[in-house]
Amino acid sequence: MSASITLEMLRFTVEELQRRRAAVTSRMIALHLIKRYPVERNLEILKNELSDKLDYAVSRGILCRCNWDTYCLPSLRQTAYNYKTDFSSFWERYYKKRPGRRLRPPPPKNRISPSQENDSDDSSDYYSDSDDE
Repeated sequence: MSASITLEMLRFTVEELQRRRAAVTSRMIALHLIKRYPVERNLEILKNELSDKLDYAVSRGILCRCNWDTYCLPSLRQTAYNYKTDFSSFWERYYKKRPGRRLRPPPPKNRISPSQENDSDDSSDYYSDSDDE
């Protein structure tokens, strides 16, 4: 019986492995998860699930991707820099899965020329406050 990988499991694993090494590869994380947790024993199946969870953890700011396949815990500065709202995290994660859909550029704004601004049809312009007739 195997359990699915959670974000807490990833965080604790990277934290424990980072005590001995600055950056941790996904293979090291997979082997550590097999040793410590009741997860899938087949390394190929585990790597597929692990890559999805690692991408999600990076997009949520729980882990930081140092290089292409190495991960570490984020520092306070990285945490503040990588702060994202739930909506932007969702957008980043699921928009990449549907690359054929692109946003249309916003419609151009109709700019009012300065001559049009002065051509107002305000009736107060026709009357003056002076008593000159």
